[in-house]
This record gives sequence, C-alpha cells and structure tokens, in this order.
Amino acid sequence: MIGLTERLKSILRLGLKPYRNEYSTTADLIEKARSSGDPFSGAPYYDIAEPDMEWQWETLIWPMIQGLDFSGVIDLAAGHGRNSVRLREHAGCLFIVDINQECIDYCKKRFQGDERISYLKTNGVSLNGIRDNSISLVYSFDSMVHFHIEMIKEYLKEFYRVLKVGGHCFCHHSNYMGNPGGDFTKSPHWRNFMSKELFAHYSVMAGLEVVEQKVIDWSYPELDCLSVVRKPNLVR
Repeated sequence: MIGLTERLKSILRLGLKPYRNEYSTTADLIEKARSSGDPFSGAPYYDIAEPDMEWQWETLIWPMIQGLDFSGVIDLAAGHGRNSVRLREHAGCLFIVDINQECIDYCKKRFQGDERISYLKTNGVSLNGIRDNSISLVYSFDSMVHFHIEMIKEYLKEFYRVLKVGGHCFCHHSNYMGNPGGDFTKSPHWRNFMSKELFAHYSVMAGLEVVEQKVIDWSYPELDCLSVVRKPNLVR
C-alpha cells in the first residue's frame, strides 16, 4: 500500500546511525527510549519521507481525525515537522515534542515566528512540562512504530494525564509481532513488537477507551495500525 521500500533502502545507504542494542533486564525506560531515538538523530530520513506526507494525510490520517478537537495539540516525535505543518493549519496551540534536540532545533527554525507553537524535548517516556487536562489531541504518525512496547505503555499513561475529558489520541503504531524481544532494526521497516490488540489493551489499562482501529499495509501486509483512543467522561 505504501511504497517506501526503496526509500528506506536509500536511507540506509545515506547513513542512518546504527541501532544500539543496549536492552537488558535492568535497563530503564529512558535508556530504551534513547536507543529507539538515536538512529534518527541527524538522519536523512525526514527529507526522504516528506514528499509522501500529502497523500498520507489525505488518504490515511485526515479521514480518521477530521471533526476532532484541535484546540490543543501535541505532535509526538515530530522529527523535522512534516506532520506539524499539517497540524498547525487546524491547531489552536501546538506542542512539538521530540527526544532529539536536533529535531527540536530544526522545527524552531522551520516554524520561527509562529507563537502558537511550543517545544518540548522529551526523555522518551513522559510529557513533563505539559499540564494535566490541557490537551485535546495527542498525535503521532510514522514514529511510534519504532517505540519499544514499554515506552508505549508509559506514554499512554501520560496521554491520559494531559488529555482533557473527551480528548483523543491518534497513534500510528506497529502491528508486527514477528520478532519478540529482538532488535527492531532487524524487523520489517524497523517495526517494534506491538499489535492492534496489545495497543487496545494497554490503552484501556491506562484509562482510555478505543474509538477506532485500522490495520494498514506498509510495503508489508498488515504491518501497522492506526488507532484512535479517547479519555472518557467517568461520570455516569
């Protein structure tokens, strides 16, 4: 469905930093997050992927998020801001969040002068610096697919914390379970271990409810999933 195979091969030829397999039973989540984020710091991937953003937005993303509340938006793992370009067309305020300082600096230059945008360098597992119950939409596309499963579990808790009641998350995550415990760079398109069902389970455990899930191909059958979850009104 999404013809990025040749582009991903080009990325490897152009010099993505090598993945560091530093997981151990005692490794903390921040170290795992750094291991996931390091290969993309200063990499050419963002420029290569940018031309696909228009059709991905129109055919995959917008149909699932149109009609949601964009008053306060987080672009999680924003990279060089190709999703932020689209989000800021609708957002009242926008938080650009990334684990790599290089990405934060790039976006500050790209969006210089837009006072609706704030920037947050995350440690890879939290959204410290964003207030409780202040966000209407958490958005992440083409990034969470690489996140270690424990990172996703922690982020879902943070999503619940920062979301307003009735606020939503739109998450593009892996649906690949063929390499349990393995090096994610050895999986198709660097997908980490995750599934549609696991994401739904961890969302519910974090207090969120599943609104919609759509499994998609990514040059590999049913490799990914697009999930929309929301923070429910607990008053019955």
